[in-house]
Amino acid sequence: MKIESYDNVIKWSYKLAKTWVQENLVPKGVNSSRKFDHYKKKGEYLPRNFPRKPDEYFKKKNVWPGWPDFFGKTAENSDKSYLNFGDASRLCQQKGLRNSIEYRTWTNRPVNLPARPDQFYREEWKGWKEFLGNNYDIPEKKIVSKLSAADVRIIKHQLDMGIPGAVLARTFGVSEMQISRIKHGENWTKV
Repeated sequence: MKIESYDNVIKWSYKLAKTWVQENLVPKGVNSSRKFDHYKKKGEYLPRNFPRKPDEYFKKKNVWPGWPDFFGKTAENSDKSYLNFGDASRLCQQKGLRNSIEYRTWTNRPVNLPARPDQFYREEWKGWKEFLGNNYDIPEKKIVSKLSAADVRIIKHQLDMGIPGAVLARTFGVSEMQISRIKHGENWTKV
């Protein structure tokens, strides 16, 4: 089927959408749902009426066999195209990846690395630390308080004036439990 302008297609069939994706996106490296989403978020070209969520669109029509089929991956080449565990680990270590978050958010991750190495390499898997090697770093959890010391002083003053805790909780965007703990001296005792 030869179509001169895909922008003129009003209703997309699964076959036509699959053909367009395999001819226009797969050669650019867009060959997974994650990469397709990234491509859309960057505002790259998609034909005017092309389904923005093809999985949902074609599931409603009962013709969605899955993302691998959509991108032309066959059962024979889908698993065999991934690197073995050792090569994948070495590649990640050379790249300097430090933790699972960096791996999962790696936007230009090579197509021969699985999205979930912990699942794909299940037999060899002993943890992210071993997979990423000496670079491994546990991401720090940042504790961010919604309230500042100035907010707490205001809350304490308002509580002394008889303002209900529920009103203060809504005003400051915290839970009533947080206001109660401030009132009873369990939290923010030094303010």
